[in-house]
Amino acid sequence: MTRNWTISTLMSGAIAATMVGCEDATPAPAAKPQEVAVANNQEADVAAIKANVEAFSKAYQARDVKAIAALFAPEAKLVTEDNQIIEGRDAIAQEFADHFAAEPNTRMEVNVGPIKMLSAELAVETGTTKSVAAPDATPEYGKYTVLHAKKDGAWQMLLVRDMEGDQPTNHERLLPLEWMVGDWVDESQESVVATSCRWSADKNFLIQDVRIQRGGKPTMQISQRIGWDPLQKRVRAWVFDSEGGFGESVWTNHGDEWVSKATFVTSDGVTASATNVFTRTGKDAYVWRSADRVVGDEVMPTMEVTVVRKAPTPGGANVAAEQAK
Repeated sequence: MTRNWTISTLMSGAIAATMVGCEDATPAPAAKPQEVAVANNQEADVAAIKANVEAFSKAYQARDVKAIAALFAPEAKLVTEDNQIIEGRDAIAQEFADHFAAEPNTRMEVNVGPIKMLSAELAVETGTTKSVAAPDATPEYGKYTVLHAKKDGAWQMLLVRDMEGDQPTNHERLLPLEWMVGDWVDESQESVVATSCRWSADKNFLIQDVRIQRGGKPTMQISQRIGWDPLQKRVRAWVFDSEGGFGESVWTNHGDEWVSKATFVTSDGVTASATNVFTRTGKDAYVWRSADRVVGDEVMPTMEVTVVRKAPTPGGANVAAEQAK
């Protein structure tokens, strides 16, 4: 609201100045030396604060707790997203040390927003952050406000308030499963199961196409669409087979494992359920284990197979891998 009022006022002033200018061409008085000095000092202060932000970012990536602590005033306060208040430079340093121990691989980008000078010794900075725990992890976004104080010619953080930022996109929610993109196969004496996984055109879903052959002849095709459920706030999948069966599953992540709790209805109305576990064993292989299998009233034995990435066709990479780039 303040911004709109200011813009309206400036526009009104500009119109008035234009009208007056038609009658009086007297030039506006030059800025006073004192005003120029104040403006120059503010520019220098803003630059110094931005330099501190850059120093914080570098220290964060380097896990340099001592360098981070030096950017805070001795009496500084840090208010976390869950409203926990950390008081004092030493306590804040310990908070960062604990954070780095718990998340040793997290990287954070800091995007500085407006910096407003409240006085010659106080300034307010707002901005956003993006944190990623691993290259293929879902990013987390945050917002922050910092009150900077100038003492003995140096700027330090006096009060920091962290807040929850924007929610990740559906695509970002699925990034931990991006390793599945490509062509995969598991073979046995009885059957060959070929799986192709790709991003949907809008990149909001992962689409899997499964072809099953027995005795060299195709017996079934399965299509699965994996997406983010914003109501349950978890990964969910929907599956359909070529015989008219359908089902769904909910997925949870446990490190290198994804656990899928699945239910299914066959084309003749028989219900089925299973717990499927996908354990990544390397860049080009994973183990698929299906337990707690029940079809109708019959308890089925546990299944376990190793699935490997199919080699690219001669003369070019496979289509799904190209699409993932």
